[in-house]
Amino acid sequence: MKTAIATTVAVAAFCGSANADFINVKFTGTGSGQNARVTINGSTHDYFVGQLKHTLSAGTGAAAAMNGPVVTYCSDLFQSVTSSGKTYDVVGIDQLPGSNPMGAAKASAIRDIYTVAAGAQLALGASNALACAFQLAIWEIVTDYNGTAASLNVTSGSFKAKKTNNNSLDSSVTTQLNNLFAGVGHQSTQYSTLAGLRSGSAQDQIVAGSAVPTPGTLAAAGLIGLAGLRRRR
Repeated sequence: MKTAIATTVAVAAFCGSANADFINVKFTGTGSGQNARVTINGSTHDYFVGQLKHTLSAGTGAAAAMNGPVVTYCSDLFQSVTSSGKTYDVVGIDQLPGSNPMGAAKASAIRDIYTVAAGAQLALGASNALACAFQLAIWEIVTDYNGTAASLNVTSGSFKAKKTNNNSLDSSVTTQLNNLFAGVGHQSTQYSTLAGLRSGSAQDQIVAGSAVPTPGTLAAAGLIGLAGLRRRR
């Protein structure tokens, strides 16, 4: 089983940090999303694509403020989440995925789509189409984005996505994707508080920071976001 996650915690301290702090990351479940057929670098599998839940604990240094339940999205398709818990580095998202860091331009594009979504992709009850589109957008940016709008297309390139019956994605998903992609490179204020959870042996995750309400605030409002999982079928 493979999984992807997005979180709401105070992580601004890590955005420009050169040295990683550490935290224990445990996968606890899935949320809004839907199945899709994903091809990356010629390899095709069916996954559940959307929100993921993790519990963070035993954070060291600034990462101690991140302890608790979070919602995350993942940065890669090549490793799996872990329900037993593993120690992760807390790093800038430009250093994800650990196997092939995305760099500054792709990290900037991901901050743009977080700005466009404005936290809706993290909420309990988020539409399945939005949660699916948001995770697909992250994978497309990490895999294919070259600094041009034309490179953001899940029907061509090294990363592609369809429905599991090989038909095109539903229009509800493509509408959300187009909205997210349209914001790349066009945000006057980027979402600046994102952190990466990086492991050499488990799936890397992106955590959304203090620009979005903390988990406790969301719980009080009945809006705790569930985490999104992609599952090989």
